[in-house]
Amino acid sequence: MKRIRDTRAVQWLTSTDHKTIGTLYLVTAFAFFLIGGVMALLMRAELARPGLQIMSNEQFNQAFTMHGTIMLLMFATPLFA
Repeated sequence: MKRIRDTRAVQWLTSTDHKTIGTLYLVTAFAFFLIGGVMALLMRAELARPGLQIMSNEQFNQAFTMHGTIMLLMFATPLFA
């Protein structure tokens, strides 16, 4: 039975190698890009037809704010820093 320290995931997450850390930055930025993209799709679906109610006004405003925050701070900043 393998010890927990020998698994590849633990090695990647506890690495101090600069290339591994850079790869983790890119993977994390891409994951947040997908999350922000799903929020954008939900907002566009809400605006597709007049009267179509997928989410409430409050939920739309929350999704709009979270989309902007995620795309700016969690995707663009780590990717281009």
